[in-house]
Amino acid sequence: MKKRIYLSLLAIGFACMAVTMILYSILVWHSLQGQAEEELKNTMTVLTAGIKQVDRPLAYLQETGHAEKGIIRITWIGPDGSVLYESDYDRAAMENHLERPEVQQAMRTGAGSSVRDSHTLSKMLYYRARRLDDGSVLRLSLERDSLYAHFVSLLPLLCLLLLCMFLCCIVASRKLTASLLAPLRRTALIMEHIGSPDSIRGKVPPVYSELRPLVEKILEQSQTIEHTIQTLEKQRNVIRLMLENLQEGVILTDTSYKVLVINQCALSVLNLRRDLAVTGLSLPSLFTEPDWQAIRGNDISGTAQEQRLSKNDLLYQLTVQPVYKNKEVYGILFILDDITERERREQLRREFTSNVSHELKTPLTSIRGFSEILSAGMFKNKEDAQHFGSRIHEQAERLLAMIEEIIHLSRIEERRKVQECQPVYLEGIVQDVVGFMEPVLHEKQVTVHCALEKVPVWGETGRLREVVMNLIDNAVKYNRPGGHVYVTVRSEEHRVLLIVRDTGIGIPEDKQKRVFERFYRADASRSQAISGSGLGLAIVKHIVEQHQGKISLQSKEWEGTTITVSFPLYHTN
Repeated sequence: MKKRIYLSLLAIGFACMAVTMILYSILVWHSLQGQAEEELKNTMTVLTAGIKQVDRPLAYLQETGHAEKGIIRITWIGPDGSVLYESDYDRAAMENHLERPEVQQAMRTGAGSSVRDSHTLSKMLYYRARRLDDGSVLRLSLERDSLYAHFVSLLPLLCLLLLCMFLCCIVASRKLTASLLAPLRRTALIMEHIGSPDSIRGKVPPVYSELRPLVEKILEQSQTIEHTIQTLEKQRNVIRLMLENLQEGVILTDTSYKVLVINQCALSVLNLRRDLAVTGLSLPSLFTEPDWQAIRGNDISGTAQEQRLSKNDLLYQLTVQPVYKNKEVYGILFILDDITERERREQLRREFTSNVSHELKTPLTSIRGFSEILSAGMFKNKEDAQHFGSRIHEQAERLLAMIEEIIHLSRIEERRKVQECQPVYLEGIVQDVVGFMEPVLHEKQVTVHCALEKVPVWGETGRLREVVMNLIDNAVKYNRPGGHVYVTVRSEEHRVLLIVRDTGIGIPEDKQKRVFERFYRADASRSQAISGSGLGLAIVKHIVEQHQGKISLQSKEWEGTTITVSFPLYHTN
């Protein structure tokens, strides 16, 4: 505050000095302008009177111009604008002066004047002209410094004066600042001792009358505030000790849902820094995941309500219940319990039981049937026994492949983030996969057409190859003899698109939403000869999501399917 007042007073003083000096220079310059015009006017009067009295005007002007050379420039201009006499320059080399503004004005009205600025000379040129009885024009010219040159010439003196006045302002500002802040310093000293052991309670020290009501009020409230602070400190320590030893997130708000207390576990759930002061902030603005409409709609004095919500890829059980004080609702208590692992294990158990039971039923039934035939000796010859044995082996291989894919998908799901990332060009992966599948393409009589741009994405080469392999393999597997597969890689609005379109059997519209589910095969009723576990697109979806990508599907039955995968474009800079 002291520095601000001091600098403000100093700046005001210096600004006043600068303005004064500038105004003074302008006024002096305008005074010099007036003097120059008056000098030209008087000289013009003398010369015109002299010309009328002499018989040889040219000789008179030559004599006068010689005497006034370097002081006033004399120009005698004929009625046609030609220069008849020039005191400072060679008149023969001078141009016609008929178009000069002061000459034009003199021709019309008998007298004229003008002022012109010479930037090269930093001079102001003052002209005054008068028409003579014979129609010729006598023009006088006078040079004076411009405002800028005049200011520059005075600058050393002005700087000296400003320096002296600046030093005076420094001294005056310091003394004035000290006198203004003296009563405030005394008041600040009084307030610093409030609440200290050596303070005089109830007694107001001598201060300025304007500040006395403020000091009296502060002294009156100091004892109450001190007692309140001690009480609140004790309560806060007890609550802190309890909350910090809880594994659940606990948030206490008032009835308008403004935060009163929050423990470290809740701060972590809400992604808030541990040192962030959230007391007094609105909880709905910090914690948007709960159904606040249901929470607000519940009777605040009623029973507790529960909600399940997800945040940061975790699942929480939120319990909301009122807190009472003296039989009145004091606030609302929010308890967050992490049930992610419990729900995950339960979900995995349900999915495993359902999917595995369904998928393993058919091959196990076949194995049981063929093995019963063999064990009962219900075969005619050795060839039948070999046939049943090969079928058992085929179904066992199918079971083994299915189990391996289940394990592979589980490993992918366990990894939430990709590892060993690097810039990957899908163009090379597509070409490699198409080359690898040449024997299958020849056997299925399917042609693959590629339109590939060399654009990078950020990810794991192995996982992205698995995506490309599954998509192209499905496009070939569910195609028809003589069919086509179109693979496109291109960039579009900071994204890289991988598009795989086939001319195969397509997917019914009512089943398209489920094709990314595990073990789901939309063509099972129509293509029993096509092998597959129904896990390929589920694997693709998980890998794409791990790379912050998106996948979509468009299909029309018996016309073909288009799957579009979008990845973020990797920027090399």
